[in-house]
Amino acid sequence: MGDNLVSRTHNTTLPAEIFAREMVARLSEEREEPDWMREKRHIAWSLFEEIPMPASQDEHWRRTNLNTVKWDALRLPESIHPEPAPSPGRLFEELHVALNPAEHVAGRLVMLNGHVVWHELQPKVAAQGVLFMDLTAAVHHHPDLVRQHLMQAVTPGEGKFAALNGALWNGGAFVYIPRDVKVEQPFEIVIGLQGNNTALFPRVLIIAEAGASAVVVEELVAPDHADQAFSAGVSEIITGAGASITYAELQRWGEHVFACNTRRAVQSAHSHVTWNLGYLGGRLSKTFVDSALREDGASCQVYGIYFVRGRQHIDLDLAVHHVARHTYADLLIKGAAHERGRAVFRGLIHIDRVGQQADSYLKNDNLILSKDARIDSIPSLIIDANDVRASHGATVGHLDEEHVFYLQSRGIPRALAVRLVTESFFASVLERIEQEHIRRKLTEAVISKLER
Repeated sequence: MGDNLVSRTHNTTLPAEIFAREMVARLSEEREEPDWMREKRHIAWSLFEEIPMPASQDEHWRRTNLNTVKWDALRLPESIHPEPAPSPGRLFEELHVALNPAEHVAGRLVMLNGHVVWHELQPKVAAQGVLFMDLTAAVHHHPDLVRQHLMQAVTPGEGKFAALNGALWNGGAFVYIPRDVKVEQPFEIVIGLQGNNTALFPRVLIIAEAGASAVVVEELVAPDHADQAFSAGVSEIITGAGASITYAELQRWGEHVFACNTRRAVQSAHSHVTWNLGYLGGRLSKTFVDSALREDGASCQVYGIYFVRGRQHIDLDLAVHHVARHTYADLLIKGAAHERGRAVFRGLIHIDRVGQQADSYLKNDNLILSKDARIDSIPSLIIDANDVRASHGATVGHLDEEHVFYLQSRGIPRALAVRLVTESFFASVLERIEQEHIRRKLTEAVISKLER
């Protein structure tokens, strides 16, 4: 498309003439979308125009400033589709690093700037009624499912970038697991972003019917652009009664990528969602992750890491909402900061007045590796019920020089000693990740960052 993104919004943070409604209509026309999809886009656009840009007065954005984004330079990717790759191994380096063609997967979808460059689904999985494809194809081939669930877990009215994604989403994935179908091998989704000043709006929709289970791995990768790039992504998870979804996000954006993402699971009775999170890349990223335990017996586990260095800024905003009885949540997040890196963690356990017998725990540990690094940890509880167990804890500590000295005294160079101490710090959360496929990917990503 190549259009400059133009705006008619009244707020002062975005320059005038950055986003335009005409782009919404053009996206729908290019994709030959049905009327209901066009309507969803236009409603989202109207909300985008009304919602102000995040500002320091907003508690969730107080420590993350978007003023360094050159909004007036951003463009949507060109409409020309890249040629499909003959095999995953022929993809460019930044995408290839996210893939292991020898890995046994239920399905694999690789997208570059919103266009499919590789797609596969195991025939025996497809024979069970499982659907796995890019979201644009799902709109055409499975309209009833998409129409019913799209923009239900993450509505456009929730924020500026959720609305912008709803209006301009230009790539993403659709995963549907029928009732009582259990898929053991993971589905792998790779979202690639390439090109200076490219703006990408990926959207992932995961639906697990009652009793279904699956593992979905979403990886975000980009090269180190000479200039900026931008992404505002949304992932929605909707579970039926007794369903189980493991969702992993591994963010490895390039050096000058700015990103604002929202992930949410809406859970039915006795369903379970496991979040495995790794945030390692980008110049600045803000990610909202939220589990809504809406029916009795729903539960979630959140195990994740973030690691910043150089001039990176990563802001993770994590929340669990207990709005039913006998719900359970366990959250362990660890972060590290090196050089001039800055990280912000906000964690919230919110137990509604109807959330009796809820059991919820949040722990956030952080490691400072240099004098100029900084991490802000802000855990909190909101409890409106009187028969619950809920607690939280947070630590921020500097590198223990005694540990480093001990390793150096045994002939290990300081740089390697620091790396070993940092790996050990992350080990306790990585060990909680049950899926070996996901655990290995996160471990390798951490080691790669430590070796830079």
